[in-house]
Amino acid sequence: MQVTNESNWPDRSLSYLCRSFDQLYRGQNYNEALPVYHIGFLDFTLFPNIPEFYSTYKMQNVKNGNVYSGKFTLSVVDLSCIELATDEDRFYGIDYWARVFKAKTWEELKMLSKDNEYLQEAADSIYMANADEIVRQRCLAREEAERRERTLERDIRLLKEENEKLKKEIENLKKKIGDGE
Repeated sequence: MQVTNESNWPDRSLSYLCRSFDQLYRGQNYNEALPVYHIGFLDFTLFPNIPEFYSTYKMQNVKNGNVYSGKFTLSVVDLSCIELATDEDRFYGIDYWARVFKAKTWEELKMLSKDNEYLQEAADSIYMANADEIVRQRCLAREEAERRERTLERDIRLLKEENEKLKKEIENLKKKIGDGE
C-alpha cells in the first residue's frame, strides 16, 4: 500500500513480487515454484495518462500478447479512481473493498463491513491494530476536557471574587452616601 506517489511504485512492486517468487530451496525443481500475486493499493493514479481503477499485469510477449508465465501477477487498485470501477470490478466487490480502505472513521468502516464477514474481520483487525492509538487519542481528549474544566472553575472563582469585591464597594458607597459624604 502506498498513499503518496513517490515515483517508484512499478520498481517497488516488482521487487516485492520477485522476492516472493524466489522461494525455492537449493536443489528444488523450478517447476515447483508457486505462483505469486501482488496487489498494490495506491491512493494516486499510477499512470495519469491512462487512469484505471483496477488493473492486472503479467509478463507477456509484446508482439502477440502471449503470457510468458501465469505464475507472476501484479495488480493495482487505484483508490482515487473508485468511480472508474467496471461491472466486473463491482461483481467481485473490489470497489467495496476500496471504499473500506478509504473509510475515514470507525463508524464508516463498521457500516461498510456490517454485512460481510470477511470485511468485518478485516475491520476488526484494523481496529485492534489501531486500538492503542485510539486509547491514546481518548486520553488526550480527556486531558483536554479536564484542562478546560479547570480553566472554567478558575474563571468562575475569579468572577465570584470580583463580584464580592464589587458588592463590598457598593456597600461602602451606600454607606458613604448614607453618611452624607
